[in-house]
Amino acid sequence: MIRQSLSAQLRTWSPLRDPIAVAAFERYEDLTITELDLAWDRINAAFRVWVEAPENAGRSIQDAPQYWDRIAIGSLQERRTWWE
Repeated sequence: MIRQSLSAQLRTWSPLRDPIAVAAFERYEDLTITELDLAWDRINAAFRVWVEAPENAGRSIQDAPQYWDRIAIGSLQERRTWWE
């Protein structure tokens, strides 16, 4: 059985089908769990810098450029840990 990539499944089945979200999953879906952990550390560090910047005070975290990357990496980490 050939397994369809998660980004392809999102494009086909998800009601959210946001191109930015799909692109984030495409960037990370081929990484190993170790590579995902490293990507998480890098993206989360950049996210913290964004959150702590005074000009972003009061803004929604959805405005952060790392928002979809964090969702994609976290989802893929969970998938690799519990499903695969």
